[in-house]
Amino acid sequence: MAKILVVIVSSEDEKINVALNFAKRQSEAGHDIRVILFGPSEAKVAGSEELMKKFGELGAIRPKACVYVAKGAAVDGKLGKNFELLPAGQYITKSIEEGYQTISF
Repeated sequence: MAKILVVIVSSEDEKINVALNFAKRQSEAGHDIRVILFGPSEAKVAGSEELMKKFGELGAIRPKACVYVAKGAAVDGKLGKNFELLPAGQYITKSIEEGYQTISF
């Protein structure tokens, strides 16, 4: 079983959708998948009902988002409904220490 941290930074719909499809399929295949939004992706996702819905359909994966970026972009209230808000840098570092490989979109 692979341990993968999917870091979504891009604000492009196509890249976000590829990341979501990858995460969902790998999770369904039995891999340990974590997903975090970081940077420009946070405002993009918060402003899109379609993307928010897709993140809600990740099944067992509870997506995360950077609390500092969310607050800076004034989207913490909206993202907080579907995402666990936390310091992204600490979360990414901890995940690597726990053996997760990162892939970014």
